[in-house]
Amino acid sequence: MTKRLAIDIPQSAGDLTAEWLTDAVRSSGLVSGARVIDFTVGRPGSGMGFTGQTLRVGLSWDVHEDDAPEAVLVKFPSENAGNRGLAEAEGGYDREFDFYERFGHRVPVRVPRLIHSVRDPGPPAVTRRRRERFCDGLPPPVTRFIGRHARKLIRPSHRRYVLVLEYVSDARVTTAQQLPSDEDLSAILQALARLHAHFWRAPELADPTVVEWSMVSQMPNVMHGLYRAWRDEVVTRVPEVFTPKFMRHADWFGDRISELVRYLDEPVALRHGDSRTDNLLFTSSGVVIVDFGVAGSGRPAGDVAYLLSESIPPGPNAREMFVDLCQRYHECLVEAGVRDHPLDEFLIDCDVVLAVQAYRAVLIEASYEADYEGESLVKLWGPRISALLPDDVPDI
Repeated sequence: MTKRLAIDIPQSAGDLTAEWLTDAVRSSGLVSGARVIDFTVGRPGSGMGFTGQTLRVGLSWDVHEDDAPEAVLVKFPSENAGNRGLAEAEGGYDREFDFYERFGHRVPVRVPRLIHSVRDPGPPAVTRRRRERFCDGLPPPVTRFIGRHARKLIRPSHRRYVLVLEYVSDARVTTAQQLPSDEDLSAILQALARLHAHFWRAPELADPTVVEWSMVSQMPNVMHGLYRAWRDEVVTRVPEVFTPKFMRHADWFGDRISELVRYLDEPVALRHGDSRTDNLLFTSSGVVIVDFGVAGSGRPAGDVAYLLSESIPPGPNAREMFVDLCQRYHECLVEAGVRDHPLDEFLIDCDVVLAVQAYRAVLIEASYEADYEGESLVKLWGPRISALLPDDVPDI
């Protein structure tokens, strides 16, 4: 068991103090002598997370300093033990720390500035990977049992995490309950293309000491145990979403999960990993990308098809629109300097990712408590994914 740091690390709004906030902001160099004398806590006004708590903290200072922020964003782990345990198993909090500490100041698109980060140490990487290999090598009946009882068996750690980030004010966001305009989608695709091209095939993306986490799953066979344990029940529960065509694509991915996880994890580009429109803000200066809790390296279709699977309205023209937008992104990628990622290969990758999205929808319905402001995430997202799926599974 790893030891906790011998310092106070707040884990909820009730743990915050003016003194702690003062020290956090001072650590960034934004202020030197000013002190926080009062603060208010509220929702950030944008975004929707299922694995963490995100708060807008307004700050009152005793004296004026030019760079003293009026508000900051503070992020804690989820208070939902089941969601937190599942998130930690996939590196959900460490990934975001790693992104901001290792890449955030180098990306070519705007992201919130890192003000302060502190987390208790986790187990050594070699220990964690040994445990993951052992679990992933368990027989299918055992992984299915784990999957059936994942929320009880995959328990959260006692580690503490807190991130303090720049609060992006006057930002506009399109939530999952809405649909972005064509203009907004084009701007997002351009931003993703710049992000992907900037680190294209950079050696550090293949360095496990820099990018420590798989994009799809650390333990694909354990993940598939969860899928197999719940698949039939989920189909019975929500048949209007989990149609035969939908499940054909989800099952296709599951039947090839280890092979396809390796394929999608090829360290081609730095990926955001959760490119829902909730995590893409619009300001007067352009797109701001937020929430890097699933960041890593992999094939860029993982961000593009993920985004579009949420952003295109269901209908007879959805598939045509999807292909057109994928081509539009690819043009941006080429314009950004990438010449070794052919369009036909990229389009196949996008269809593979749609199958991943269908598969994930089963997992979400099975194990995550992820309603979207009272509306079922699966019932919201599933029909959009379904409308984009090709008639046949990918030929790869």
